[in-house]
Amino acid sequence: MLPNITPMQPPSTRKEFEERINLVLELLHTGKMHPRGMEGMLNIKFLPNGRIDMLSIDESTRLSANTMHMMHTTDMGEKLRELESESEG
Repeated sequence: MLPNITPMQPPSTRKEFEERINLVLELLHTGKMHPRGMEGMLNIKFLPNGRIDMLSIDESTRLSANTMHMMHTTDMGEKLRELESESEG
């Protein structure tokens, strides 16, 4: 039986969206996420003030950012970490 999982909440502000994109960038830089299929991340442009140019974000990048945010901050992420620790032990 599948556990109850909180549904994915889309970002409601630009700040939340940029946090999600920056999370993916951090995971890629630290090697915790594989760059395969992340070609859209190479196309991200930054504005002169350091903010992300929202027009440079493609759909796959947006979906990856929302998914990674969900994996790290919701009960789904907690459940996945529990399953991982159980399989290691």
